Amino acid sequence: MNHLDVVRLLGIDAPTPPEGEGYGQAVPEDFELLVQALPEGVVAGSLLLARPELPVRSLEDFTRPTTDRLADMERALGSREQRLWLPLHPQPGGMVPWGRTGTDGVLLWDTTAADTADWTTVVADDDFQLWLDLPFSASEFVARALLGRAEGIPAFETYDEYEAGSFWKVADDMRATATVLSNPDIGAVEELVTRIRNIGAPGIRPYAEELVDRAVNASSTPFPEDYLAIMREFPGGVVAGMRVFPVARAGWLTEDRLFLQWGELEGRAFGWLTLKSDPQDWRVAYIEPQGTALTHLEDQTFATFLRRRLKGDDSLF
Repeated sequence: MNHLDVVRLLGIDAPTPPEGEGYGQAVPEDFELLVQALPEGVVAGSLLLARPELPVRSLEDFTRPTTDRLADMERALGSREQRLWLPLHPQPGGMVPWGRTGTDGVLLWDTTAADTADWTTVVADDDFQLWLDLPFSASEFVARALLGRAEGIPAFETYDEYEAGSFWKVADDMRATATVLSNPDIGAVEELVTRIRNIGAPGIRPYAEELVDRAVNASSTPFPEDYLAIMREFPGGVVAGMRVFPVARAGWLTEDRLFLQWGELEGRAFGWLTLKSDPQDWRVAYIEPQGTALTHLEDQTFATFLRRRLKGDDSLF
């Protein structure tokens, strides 16, 4: 998908870019064409795009309005002693913000690829603890949001229309989320699913569900139910500093098929020790770098372990 798909879904005309303008040099050309085509406003009741002067001459110019936000990310992660799998701009190959969600999440590019046309999307929640890694351009991400938006949500609103319309649904949803999370008896799966959904970017769940269904159908490997329930919302990325693989990347680390890896942290391989036949009885384990030691967290499921991480409890190791 590209900016023309977004234009088609919105039913607007796509202007012809001026020749010789140098689009695509600093940021993806398709994003610049998307910004050129769209008036200022809110897409799918949830997405707000950066509005740079076109063409973008440098990443420094593009990121200047988000300098404070990037500094907030650095401070928040540093205070939790967390590191991401990718750096943030202005470090070489650092992630670059290109928009935000209605719940104050951040939309970024993974700028690892040398060609800006190959930059993909990363979505962070407002607390910078959930990072979703998506193989989409900005335009494909916006198009999927349009296709996945809830019934009754306009495809596009001006800022004034949004503040009088979809904003109130977003506010209601955030209050409902806060109510759910305030329940002291909330289960680990429900808490994680609620937090992921609170990122508020439509189109993520259908993609995550597709990944799970495809992986389950292609493999004879069983998975615990709590893992599948969470991964139907989370397509892979980082949870509280821990890299969690997409379902298709979960795999046996040893030939004896006793350790099924689903993630990694600081060189440690995290997964389940599969000593019991029922996947619901599997518990989290991790292997130190170079396989020097294995630790079995016999009271921690996938969901309870990630919840502890999100609550700032890394006392397990």
